Amino acid sequence: MFDIFNTVFKYKEKLSPDKLGAYPERLHVKAMPERRYLWSSRILVIVAVFSIAFNLILTSTIYLLLPERSSAPRLFYIDHRYNQLQLLQPAEINVSVFNLVTEEQIKNYIMLRYLIGKRYDELAARWGKASPLYWMSSPSVYSNFSDGEAPQGSALQRVRHLLRNVKIDWISQISADVWQVQFQTLDYYPGRKEPDITIWRSTLRVAYRTINYPDKNYALLNPFGFLVTNYSLAYHGKPNVSEHYIEKARDTNKRRR
Repeated sequence: MFDIFNTVFKYKEKLSPDKLGAYPERLHVKAMPERRYLWSSRILVIVAVFSIAFNLILTSTIYLLLPERSSAPRLFYIDHRYNQLQLLQPAEINVSVFNLVTEEQIKNYIMLRYLIGKRYDELAARWGKASPLYWMSSPSVYSNFSDGEAPQGSALQRVRHLLRNVKIDWISQISADVWQVQFQTLDYYPGRKEPDITIWRSTLRVAYRTINYPDKNYALLNPFGFLVTNYSLAYHGKPNVSEHYIEKARDTNKRRR
């Protein structure tokens, strides 16, 4: 290999021990074409080496781009729930059974927590201890509910004869154990023809646990061991006038202009 390198890039003919003199080396006319051929061959070898290297790089680049040789259109839409661009889902998608069960359990939990009927005893039984809502909530979550929302709802039902219906807008999974639910409460009061509709968005952290029931019959109230370990609720305005923080910021900027 080194011999080839010396042949191409070094003046090997000048290393000869023979002393030819000035006439054959520099003045003989017939020797000039051979010298030009030698230099031309050296230049062609250098060009060939760079050409082969460039072709190898180009071939490698094309090989790396082969997986992207095809293209497919993608449809996007603006998700007004989070005010961001989302990829449009196909008409049919594969959803795990676990997520379907969790979604149904979350729907039942929201209904148990916010639905208010005509009978006070039914409401007290549904919100009381040993109820499905009780077994589906962690001690801290149920304690916050029984100390805050439950007395307010009971007072409105008894004093103002409130009837509340609940409409689920959507249920979305944020992470492995965090879900968000947007729902509407339709409050009916005596003497009013139209209900008072309010939009809410709750965030739940859920888990499936083995619950030690004091009685086996209680296991029928929560057979999957579904448990809400953390719960938060956010007010999102009315259906006609949304009070989302982004819309508030837009209105503020318009007023400043």
